[in-house]
Amino acid sequence: MITIRTFLRSKDGVFQQLEACGTPPGDPDYIEGAVELNIDGVEILGRAEWDYVDQLWAYMANMIHALRTRDEASAYFPDQPILLTFERKGNRILVSSKAGETTRRASADESELFAAIGTAGREFFEKMSDLARSNSAGYQIALAKLRG
Repeated sequence: MITIRTFLRSKDGVFQQLEACGTPPGDPDYIEGAVELNIDGVEILGRAEWDYVDQLWAYMANMIHALRTRDEASAYFPDQPILLTFERKGNRILVSSKAGETTRRASADESELFAAIGTAGREFFEKMSDLARSNSAGYQIALAKLRG
C-alpha cells in the first residue's frame, strides 16, 4: 500500500495538510513543505525532510516521466543533500531516499506507484495553481509529465 500526503510549511514552522490550505504562500518562489511517502509501512519521506515542496514535486514528476523510458531516475532535493531514487526491478520499483548515512527503501508495484504519484501530484499541482497563480505555467508542465 502506498500513501502520499503533501504539507505546506508556514513561516512559524507549522505543517498544514495541502487540502486544508486556503491562503497563498508568502513567497511563491520559495514554497516550503513536505511530502510524506510511505510504501507498505516504510516511511521513505516525511515531514523531517521538508524543502521547497513545489520544486520537489516537479522533480518527482520528472522522475516518473524518465522511468517511462529508463530503468532508473533520481534527484536531489531542491535545497538539501537528500537523494530520492526510483529504480525498476522487473515490474516493481525500488524507491529509496538517502540523507547522510541513513537510507530508507521499499519496493512498490510499478503501476501502483505511478498511479499513487500521479494522483497525489495532480492534486498538488491543481491546488497550487489556485494558491500560487504566478507559478501555474510551470505546474502545467509538471502535470503533463505525470500524465505521460
